[in-house]
Amino acid sequence: MEFNSTYSYENGSYDEPLIPMCEVDDYSKTTGVCYATIFCLSITGNGFLLFALTCYEDLKRATNLFMFCLALFDLLFTLTLPFWCVELLDQWIFGDIACKIMTGAYFVGIYGSLILLTAMTLDRFVVVVVRSYWLTRSRRHKCSKAACIGAWILSLIACLRDSVASKAQDAHINKYSCQSTKTLDDNVGYYAQLILLFLVPLAIIVFCYTKIILTLMSTTTRQKYKTVILVLCIVIAFFVCWGPYHIVIVLMSVYDFDECEHYELHVAFVVCRILAFSHCCMNPALYIVRGKYRNLLSSLLFCSPELRQPGTYRGATDPSDSRIHPYTNEGPRENCELQQTNITELNTAENSEKWRP
Repeated sequence: MEFNSTYSYENGSYDEPLIPMCEVDDYSKTTGVCYATIFCLSITGNGFLLFALTCYEDLKRATNLFMFCLALFDLLFTLTLPFWCVELLDQWIFGDIACKIMTGAYFVGIYGSLILLTAMTLDRFVVVVVRSYWLTRSRRHKCSKAACIGAWILSLIACLRDSVASKAQDAHINKYSCQSTKTLDDNVGYYAQLILLFLVPLAIIVFCYTKIILTLMSTTTRQKYKTVILVLCIVIAFFVCWGPYHIVIVLMSVYDFDECEHYELHVAFVVCRILAFSHCCMNPALYIVRGKYRNLLSSLLFCSPELRQPGTYRGATDPSDSRIHPYTNEGPRENCELQQTNITELNTAENSEKWRP
């Protein structure tokens, strides 16, 4: 942060007091480079996740369907990053319509992800804690489809206020930026969205996972641990990434933020914003780290070429799948061994036919 000094004068006299003028580094170039890196990682990770879920997983399972929709929301959010990069490195050159569309896509990605995470948590709560026999696999699939559709509808409605209020404005001298006009009603709307679309889902998720953990600790069944831990890690990653950003935004509104007077808060805002935007890379990484594709990769590497055809292999990666042994989790390995045994038997039969007189 640099301070420049100028004198305010009138009628050629320099009797007026010194007026300090500060120039605060907005870290636009650093932020733009970080956005570009996040864009590349997110496109690669979520693209692989969509491909794997579509070609090698059963989307009739609730968890896989939720992950598919989460990847779509993350990709939608990711597609806005190149526009923000151009704005940070130069200025907004895309006009008012593109500003409204990109702002809408930005908020749809955020709100849709949070709504789906809440739905995933409720799904795990019903499966582990409630254990209702009414919620069969087909009904659970229908409920997950309804949750995905509802997430799109609610996030589209929630983004309308911000999208309509956004337009290309002259933020600095001959430098345009995509911003929304701030009024008192806009602040009220922001706090309403913060409560309804962040704090309320947080309270629901904390309550549900408290009951889930207590239930799992009181039983010896470990079959559902993997999916529960996966969903819990995804939820934690979302709030770790977006929680500090919302806290800083609230502090900036409470303290009547000024970059010169609250320079530390300004730096915290830049760091937390980059952390929040990096969330779109987290879900694919967590999905792979949790070993969801370990059996898939082993099948692709060691089994016959037929398994490398899209749509052929439907790995039983959901712990609720009865095809997986609850202790060894060797469903796909058994499929490979069975297929290799069948091929060996077939070759033996062909050889015996060939040498039969």
